[in-house]
Amino acid sequence: VPGTFAGDNSRCMRKSILLMIQTIHFLRIFILGLILPFFLQASETFTPYSSSKDVPVSVVELWDSYNPSSEELDTKVINETKEDGVISRYVTYKVGTFKGVEARVAAYYTFPDKPGKHPSFVWTHGGGQRAEKDRGIYFAKQGYAVIDINWLGRSLEKGVKENTDWGKVDPTLGPRFYAKALRQQWKRTLIPDEYSIDPVPSPRNSNWFLLAVAGKRGITFLEQQPEVDSNRIGFAGFSMGGVITAMNAIDPRLKAVVPFVGGSGFNHQDLPEIEGSSQRAHYKNIELYRTTVDVSSYWPRVQCPVAFLTSSNDFHSPYERIQKCMNLLPHKNYRISANMHRNHGPAPEQWVLLNLWFDRHLKGEQVNIPPTPSSSLEIKQDTAYFSAYPQQTDHLLDVEIYYSYDPNARTRFWKSANAIKKNEKWSAQFPIYPKLPLYAFALCRYNMIKHVPLQRGESKTFTLNSVEQTYEPSEIDLSTYSLIPKTRQVDNFSTGVKDWAIRENGKRLETYKFQDPSIDLSNELDLALGIDPQGKELMIHMKTNSSFVSKGVGMGNFQATRKIDGTGERKVVFKRKDFTDKKEGQISWSKIGNFSISIIDLKEKRPINLADMEPARHLKYIEMISID
Repeated sequence: VPGTFAGDNSRCMRKSILLMIQTIHFLRIFILGLILPFFLQASETFTPYSSSKDVPVSVVELWDSYNPSSEELDTKVINETKEDGVISRYVTYKVGTFKGVEARVAAYYTFPDKPGKHPSFVWTHGGGQRAEKDRGIYFAKQGYAVIDINWLGRSLEKGVKENTDWGKVDPTLGPRFYAKALRQQWKRTLIPDEYSIDPVPSPRNSNWFLLAVAGKRGITFLEQQPEVDSNRIGFAGFSMGGVITAMNAIDPRLKAVVPFVGGSGFNHQDLPEIEGSSQRAHYKNIELYRTTVDVSSYWPRVQCPVAFLTSSNDFHSPYERIQKCMNLLPHKNYRISANMHRNHGPAPEQWVLLNLWFDRHLKGEQVNIPPTPSSSLEIKQDTAYFSAYPQQTDHLLDVEIYYSYDPNARTRFWKSANAIKKNEKWSAQFPIYPKLPLYAFALCRYNMIKHVPLQRGESKTFTLNSVEQTYEPSEIDLSTYSLIPKTRQVDNFSTGVKDWAIRENGKRLETYKFQDPSIDLSNELDLALGIDPQGKELMIHMKTNSSFVSKGVGMGNFQATRKIDGTGERKVVFKRKDFTDKKEGQISWSKIGNFSISIIDLKEKRPINLADMEPARHLKYIEMISID
């Protein structure tokens, strides 16, 4: 029947068309599924490695293919202020695209409000810190454009929501500081997780890598600003920012770098005979970490001048590691300056070198910064002869020579030696003991023509450390400390507070003298202070800290207090049980790393200035005594 045939044909045609539409739809989905990963991959700043064979195994391989200027920064100005000849902008810029999501960091960009192209630098803050608008304002008044990166993501301004947003990656310290943290704490390993760039162990899975990228993008930001001279860019940072500085120091766009208390490298190696003093227990793939992330693999490739500003007992950059890294440089244009008897706290004599270094290498000014003083160490039988040779001695105020037998650079007491000048050489000698190492350097203090105002305080002097000399025998045995002659005198202050760090303008003194192996610190002894109240009612307050001391019994954070009044000098005795800690147990004198003391005038409700060593001082001596 013709009508029936026509209906069947029509139904068949409709089915064919429907099948064709479904096939086309399927093919579209199939093709989209094939090409979408490529589009997504193309938008990624770094194409993920699919195999361990693709992972770079050197610093050069890691960074060679990355161009920090290839992506748009997409800078957004959140707000702007103008005051005292300075323009300051709160900005965010794009770090990159990771796992399909854009990562951005906030920063303060500050520069002089006047025509011309200015020298500039990137500043990167330390752990737990944040960008500072005032820092940028201070340096803008010195003639610099500065971008201060808020990599940790802490809040900067009340009422401003725009801030650092790392998207689907997280190189921060956890939710305590970064509200959008994806992890609970800092990630040390190269092992992949759901917030890593690569699905295989890779240096790009290290937090340090992403922070270094943020730093490189900061350099790019400066390059693109109309008020910046792109040929005069530097980089500086504090603590963790010092590590970021060291990793970026290989960037050929930089003309000078200044790492503070961070960036020394060799973090995978224990200090000699100090088990557990490295971070290697936290690392996986140690060799890959060493060759691609640890900054000891970066310093051999740094071409620009380096000023490393630190503290003699810094936990983050143990002193020998700094000298080791500077020895790796392909040039000799470096300086080291250390604040004595301090941990993680440069003083004005160090901070001023940031100004001087950039004035010299970025501004091109004729700033007098003598070369690193050379030194020598000669050992004859049981005596070591150390000499330092500072240059440009017309501005030299004094030379201090320090030495130690303690391989624990974080808590060692740097003993002051008697420096003897002959011509342009300063020398000292000290005994050598079997199976004990020796570390020695000279601190050279220079005068400047005028005081330099700093962001906090001022300075008319700066210090440069000589090349450190190290003697480490093939076998080290710290039990041979017993061969060193002992004294029970901790300090009689005959040389003032030279062996102490002055805190809060003298309100508190700190020292590492309890790590001096020449002091008898037997637990059978008591601690005695010579105090003259001078008719005042005083409160003595002492604190101890065992952080970074070799493991043992009697460690902790202890404190002791005592009221005292009257007139005339008297001996105030403290027993071990007088020092209390949150944990049970008694203090061990030899496990005191850092020791601090303050004395409060209770009537005046203010601390006594312990740095004032006039004859009428309240604190006369500290010693260990035996009371039968």
